[in-house]
Amino acid sequence: GRIVLIKEMLENGKKVSSKIVKNIDRCLSCLACMTTCPSGVNYMHLVDQAREHIESSFRRPLAERMLRALLAWLLPKPKLFRLALIGAVLGRRFHALMPRKLRPLLAFAPKSLPKRSLADKPGIKQSLGTTKHRVALLTGCAQRVLDPKINESTIRLLTRHGCEVVIPDGSGCCGALPHHMGKNASGSKLAKANLLAWKEELAGSGIDAIVSNTSGCGTMLKDYGHIFRNDEEWSEVAATVSDLAVDVCEFLGKIGLSGTIPSTLSVAYHSACSLQHGQQVHEAPKTLLEKCGFK
Repeated sequence: GRIVLIKEMLENGKKVSSKIVKNIDRCLSCLACMTTCPSGVNYMHLVDQAREHIESSFRRPLAERMLRALLAWLLPKPKLFRLALIGAVLGRRFHALMPRKLRPLLAFAPKSLPKRSLADKPGIKQSLGTTKHRVALLTGCAQRVLDPKINESTIRLLTRHGCEVVIPDGSGCCGALPHHMGKNASGSKLAKANLLAWKEELAGSGIDAIVSNTSGCGTMLKDYGHIFRNDEEWSEVAATVSDLAVDVCEFLGKIGLSGTIPSTLSVAYHSACSLQHGQQVHEAPKTLLEKCGFK
């Protein structure tokens, strides 16, 4: 149904209505439709085009415009996002006085924040022992604030497996959040900052892989080649980055786990939508868990 709405807008010039916007906005971009579609329709690219078209041709209510602009500007900036979450702790005391649109955000914000980590600051993390691989790590944005232990653990795991981990100065948010809100200029600016940072590394000592530990970000990285396909300046490096982009589970599956301690625990594994449908990574995470002895 959404594809029909998109077709009517983009091909037949149908006026964008609030009803159409509501239906497109309510798509969660789980991309399960792409996995199940027998014709292989790339819905991800279609809905992104629709969102860009809506952003440029439909005037949302002022409060909605302001909220979307705030989120697209704030979330990709870890330092400011952290300050905002600290402010949310105070804001809860005045919950009833807050605009209705902001109340769900206050409820969603964590009651306390972990300490800021310095493990993923720009620089080179040396491998433990012989260096077998040189990889770049996408440190991301919101995740660095909400759960910095994820990057810390990823760096420890990679260096323990003979990887020299590079975090170039200038790399950060993948650009997915503004991009999927139809704010393509903002998303492209963030993506180009990553491309420039990794381009310099590729021209220098080289990179064997660009590792992501966030499935939504990884999906975005693998789509850089498509996003910049018509950009003469960035198309080549974007295609290279997409080819090098891997989820951390994919990468560990390729190089193999070592030094694991067998476990007798039983675990439940949740496969992220963007990992199984966006990146089509299905078996690697489960295989790694099995190799560690989890049931």
